[in-house]
Amino acid sequence: MKTVGREILWNLPPWSATMMYALFGAVVAVFAWGLFQRVGAYRRGRPERENRLDDPWGRTLDVLRIGLGQRKVLERNFGGLMHLAVYSAFIALFLVTCLVAVEFDLGIRILDGNFYIGFKLFANTFGLVLLAGVFAALVRRILFRPKYLTNDGDDLLQLLLIAAIGVTGFLIEALRLAATRPLASSVSFASAAIVPLFAGVSMEGLLSAHRALWWTHLLLAFGFLAAIPMSKMLHMGAGTVNIFLRTSRPKGALQPIPGIEDEEKIGVTDVEDFSWKQLLSSDACTKCGRCQDECPAHAAEMPLSPRDVVLKTREQMSREIDWSLVPSSAKLDKKTGMPIVTPFTFGVLSPDEIWSCTTCRACMQSCPVLIEHIDMIVDVRRGYVTSSKIPDGARTALKKMGDTGNPWGLPQDDRIQWTAGLDVPVAAEKKTFEYLYWPGCAGAYDPRNQKVTRAIVGLLSRAGIDFAILGLEETCCGAFARPMGEEGLFQLGMVEMVKEIFASYNIRKVITQCPHCFNSFRNEYPQFGVNVEVVHHSVLLRDLIAQGRLAPSRTVNLLVAFHDSCYLGRHNDIYDAPREALGAVPGITVNEMEKSREQAFCCGAGGGGMWLELPGKRINHLRFDQAMHTGANAIGSACPYCLTMFDDASKFNNLDETVQTKDIAEIIAESL
Repeated sequence: MKTVGREILWNLPPWSATMMYALFGAVVAVFAWGLFQRVGAYRRGRPERENRLDDPWGRTLDVLRIGLGQRKVLERNFGGLMHLAVYSAFIALFLVTCLVAVEFDLGIRILDGNFYIGFKLFANTFGLVLLAGVFAALVRRILFRPKYLTNDGDDLLQLLLIAAIGVTGFLIEALRLAATRPLASSVSFASAAIVPLFAGVSMEGLLSAHRALWWTHLLLAFGFLAAIPMSKMLHMGAGTVNIFLRTSRPKGALQPIPGIEDEEKIGVTDVEDFSWKQLLSSDACTKCGRCQDECPAHAAEMPLSPRDVVLKTREQMSREIDWSLVPSSAKLDKKTGMPIVTPFTFGVLSPDEIWSCTTCRACMQSCPVLIEHIDMIVDVRRGYVTSSKIPDGARTALKKMGDTGNPWGLPQDDRIQWTAGLDVPVAAEKKTFEYLYWPGCAGAYDPRNQKVTRAIVGLLSRAGIDFAILGLEETCCGAFARPMGEEGLFQLGMVEMVKEIFASYNIRKVITQCPHCFNSFRNEYPQFGVNVEVVHHSVLLRDLIAQGRLAPSRTVNLLVAFHDSCYLGRHNDIYDAPREALGAVPGITVNEMEKSREQAFCCGAGGGGMWLELPGKRINHLRFDQAMHTGANAIGSACPYCLTMFDDASKFNNLDETVQTKDIAEIIAESL
């Protein structure tokens, strides 16, 4: 006999256990059927193009840190704590149920004595945590709903269902306490607090209400479990799996298409063209809206929401074909057997939506379940490119890259105009050198950035760096062609040309001026066998100053709002080097913008945005305003495209005479 405890299935008829397990069997069957349907939906996707099972230990650690530990969820205080309350209580109460099952099913008496007292304290505490989290979520969703949160009925239904399960659980316990008055009732402190509500109710009334609520609670809980594969709550499992299957590529590398010459279909035009992993990712989405909230295109009122791209994919993936509506003349896809209808990317995902993306990685940085939005969007762009359905600006820029080797479409002879009056060593003449300096297309052709190029060359020479340029042998590296979806031009044209040139001079070290070129050489070219040590000029200048090879001494009185380039920062985690280089210049004060470092706001040039005109506001104008709110009189950057975008914004605001826009190399050169 138990000293402290209670009878399991108290006040229930003998057949209750049989009925409960019969219902549980039905739950398992419905759950399995739903899961089978989801797996079938994922199988509609193409095979994966990368190994998603390498480094199993590292992947497991990520699941523990990011999935179970909720590390990324907690990056936002209120929403993170609210989710943690519901999530942790869900796990805790699941363990409580398991302990009851161990005693009842296995006949092992554990819910007795001091353990039972701790068990009840634990259960009541986390039951309250659950209700507190759900209440906070309901208040936030109904009264103070942020713009980035969805307003779906399923979201509200799941919260109400969880709340009902928690409330009925406490009421069941309170009715039992009111009927039996056990000595240890105080340990069930939450339930004991509501026992007075039942004062004056007859014993028969208490027992009847207890039985009715017990079955209600069971049906609610079982209904919740059975519906998981068909509801938003599937993200609990799919999100964990998605974290485990996260890419092991460098952050700045897009997923390649191996054997592109033999690929029948490049890119995505229908939902089946996504990989099975990308389709699974759409079920992992929690609909938290953080990706949308951080998206610069969405902030500029462009038609893009990274979350909606994922959710539209999920909706299309889950859609059943109504064969009665399919014309008898419709052709069937040979691979899937499905009717060929209006392509997904033209009928569901609009061109303006997809081309608004700057590939800034803010969405992926903020996603709590590691969804790879950029890969999905670029795959859709690849589909647009192969279908010749791309915006005029993108088509023109890509054509110029292919025809002339630069997105401006300028003659190759103009690539070395910036060297006029300078003694710049050229690889063809010097033959051997330690570093290849790669100005990139912007540094070579754009008049504003030619000044930066000249400043960098002056600094390299002053520091005694053994370097050379390719001069007329340099061509576009394809840093913009690839995220714009022109994988063929990138792989078969640009990479092959650069690979041949690098091999001819045995190039091992490269200095880049442009973060986009830096990212390509560092993270994407290794996919094709081009491995060089690449350093961005901001890092090299910082190191040269630290070594005493450059000594800024002249005072430059500027309040600088420093802008983190997306491809230097979020794609490659370089934040300190440019700040440390600026900090070495006397008179410079760095005013940090509210959105900086990992949370920095894009300038709008990335992903082809430099050459596109899309509906909405200008992203660079928004970023310029953020810089001006710091009280700065200068904007510092380490990217030629960011510099161009800020020049444009300063002129738009008629501040080009009072607000300087400078690369850090120009500021350092001025101090020398």
